[in-house]
Amino acid sequence: MTILSKTGFNTLLQTIFENGCYSKAGRNATAKMVAGGGRALDMFLSAICDLPETTLHPRDVADTVSDVFGQFAKRDANCVIDRCDQIGEFQTFWAMGSATGQRSIDVLIDGLTSRDKYARWAAAESLIRRRSKRAVLALATALKDRSSLVKSAIVQAMKSNRIFRCAEALPALRRIIASKSMQKHSPGTWKTAKEVVEMIEEEAS
Repeated sequence: MTILSKTGFNTLLQTIFENGCYSKAGRNATAKMVAGGGRALDMFLSAICDLPETTLHPRDVADTVSDVFGQFAKRDANCVIDRCDQIGEFQTFWAMGSATGQRSIDVLIDGLTSRDKYARWAAAESLIRRRSKRAVLALATALKDRSSLVKSAIVQAMKSNRIFRCAEALPALRRIIASKSMQKHSPGTWKTAKEVVEMIEEEAS
């Protein structure tokens, strides 16, 4: 682990938010910061309350913050998980998409029952990105989520990747198809759910 001085940290922070996570300079500075481990993450958490001035678009600033958390999670998932209360569920769950290890999968599966629909969506998306077989049944169960955002992410994943398709998902998929509200307000998800049902039935025959 690299020990960062306050001055060294601030220099890296400035570089990251001057250039953004999509630039070589931003990526290199993020890698150096992440090497500082938990202490560097604590410094970053304090710093994001008052980020340096930047010409980056607000969307790029948000992406860069998420990327830094993701890079910390990639290096050490526990470092991020243990700070979930400070980081917030959404950012923590999104960062877990870059992590490895069973604890991070457990956190994401638990995250599918968060009170916050955006946190549940982030948990679902990260499980999909991780392509974990342990997540298949949990995602099938999450098709019952009251948020169309969550349902849409899972249905699309089931269409795109066979690993997520399973017979256990059929009852929830059929409820989506039977829902007039889904057909009216989320026609894309409704249509995709029909396609996924056909795929599962064909694969089972």
